[in-house]
Amino acid sequence: MLQKSLPILVFCWLALPLCAQVTFVVDALPANTPAEDSLFVAGTFNDWQPGDSAFRLSTDSTGRLSLTLRQVQPPFEFKITRGSWKRVEGDALGQQADNRRYDGSAKGDTVHLQILSWEGLPLAPTHGWATLLVKAIPENTPPDASLYVVGSFNKWHPGDPNYKLQREPDGSYSIRIPLWQDTTHYKFSRGAWETVEGRPNGRARVNRQLILQPGEAIATPIRVEIESWEDLSGNPINIYTILLLLAAIQGLLLILAINSLQNNNRAANRILSVLILLISVALAGRVSTYDREMFQRMPHLLLLPDIIYFLYAPVFFLYVKRLLHVPAHGKKTGHSYWHFVPFVLQLLAYFPLLAMPKWAFIDQVVNLGLKPFFAWAGGLALLYNAAYWWACRSTIGRYEKEASNTHAFETNLEFLRVVMWLKAACLGLWAATYFIGGLGLALHQDFSFLTDKTTDALWAAFSLTVFFLGYYTMRQPEIFKLPDPDPATPKLPEEEAEEKAAAAMGEEEMRGVKEKLEQLMLAEKPYRNPGLTLFELAQMVGTNAHSLSRVINEGFAMNFNDFINSYRVEEFKRLALLEEYQNHTLLAIAFFVGFNSKSAFNRSFKKLEDCTPREYLKGITS
Repeated sequence: MLQKSLPILVFCWLALPLCAQVTFVVDALPANTPAEDSLFVAGTFNDWQPGDSAFRLSTDSTGRLSLTLRQVQPPFEFKITRGSWKRVEGDALGQQADNRRYDGSAKGDTVHLQILSWEGLPLAPTHGWATLLVKAIPENTPPDASLYVVGSFNKWHPGDPNYKLQREPDGSYSIRIPLWQDTTHYKFSRGAWETVEGRPNGRARVNRQLILQPGEAIATPIRVEIESWEDLSGNPINIYTILLLLAAIQGLLLILAINSLQNNNRAANRILSVLILLISVALAGRVSTYDREMFQRMPHLLLLPDIIYFLYAPVFFLYVKRLLHVPAHGKKTGHSYWHFVPFVLQLLAYFPLLAMPKWAFIDQVVNLGLKPFFAWAGGLALLYNAAYWWACRSTIGRYEKEASNTHAFETNLEFLRVVMWLKAACLGLWAATYFIGGLGLALHQDFSFLTDKTTDALWAAFSLTVFFLGYYTMRQPEIFKLPDPDPATPKLPEEEAEEKAAAAMGEEEMRGVKEKLEQLMLAEKPYRNPGLTLFELAQMVGTNAHSLSRVINEGFAMNFNDFINSYRVEEFKRLALLEEYQNHTLLAIAFFVGFNSKSAFNRSFKKLEDCTPREYLKGITS
């Protein structure tokens, strides 16, 4: 008999370590738990029977509900019920909770449980309730469509029947949602994520936010409007996206046009081509994210516009230096790799986003998970671009002072002034976006509808850079060509001799050059040439540039630019009063006398006459 029982005893002894004794102790119950209900444990060990009397919890000596299971084999899954699956425990929001799991951990065989809620029993939200009142829906909403609100309060279930909106007699829709936190994120759908609401242009919109201040309660309905449905938005192309797309295409055409000019300034135009290419790529990336299918297929294109954050400003700065300083001083910019260190750091920071799986990236973008990252990146880029704007402005200012002594035209300067003003407008819109967003955070308000508009305005203004470049390429192609030789290039021996001769000029010799200059200006009117330089005028007078510069500076108390423009202004005043020019516009006469732009004309006239051209003519004829 002993011999027959021995194998069984050995088997039981070996099997003992595989089993465990587990005690479940309920430390906390929801406040709305019915006092008359019994609690049961259901799991893999009893075939998930929700009301098995052998697994009912009873009150122990400490007054807590507990149950001890002997000879159970971990790991296993389980849940607590009140006798049926319709009365099973739920999560903190009263929704379906995941199965509990026991793995036989080293913490011992007593499992302490905290039951958060019961499915089917309403749980009072910690921050009260809010009523959403939808006053307007898209015109193309199917008439038989059911509308739902989906959010953090129902685990983002887009077709939850508990959160189906009710149609009101006036045609609006309403729903009451629980508020469990200070900030509630939500959206509207027609029952599935494929039919979720979108922005006015059909692009995926970020989650709506309901932000509560400490102690605040929502007393009145929150009025909202659904602007579009992503699946019914149709073609995302509109005036805004067309503007950006045309700018991107024109940028590529400009690269070909600029580099095909005869005698083109290759050193500066190579940098300009890179600059235009960056703009075109960024604009194309911006447009691509407005297409829902494109965004779903390649969401990482959303990061493409950010390429200009730390790359555009240093490239433009190098272009300004190449365009102005190399022709003016004969110096090479040399290697300026250090300008691009921030861009390399940006690539390193963005690499984890590029490596993120597609759907994880979409989830982070739509649910604003990456908003702090993008906000910090954009804020640093704003300060970075503002610093480079100031550096460019200082560079242009220094060149402007030096060029006024040798040139009587402002082609490059006029071009750069327009671009700089446009960039200043972009920086202003950029700063306004951060100001509005910061104000919203301070006031606990959602101002995303305003920041979206300022962001769109920023990109629209940025795209105008390409159109201005196209205008100047057609109107004043000399900007992109090599300039005439300049006196500030490294001096040759004969130039040093001319400089010494100019310094040694006596009063009588200066008087003679001055008289020849005055006679030439009256007889041949060389100032009518909009590209007149100091060298050309010196050759016409029969002297060198250094001597002529000294005569103009000391004999007329002007620099070369103001001297030539003074003759142009006087000629304009004379012609504007002649009957044969009465049918001409003021700008046409200004171009005829040698000015190359309206702004240069108005600026020079105001400087010399202390009034505008119209004010002057009005005072003469009245």
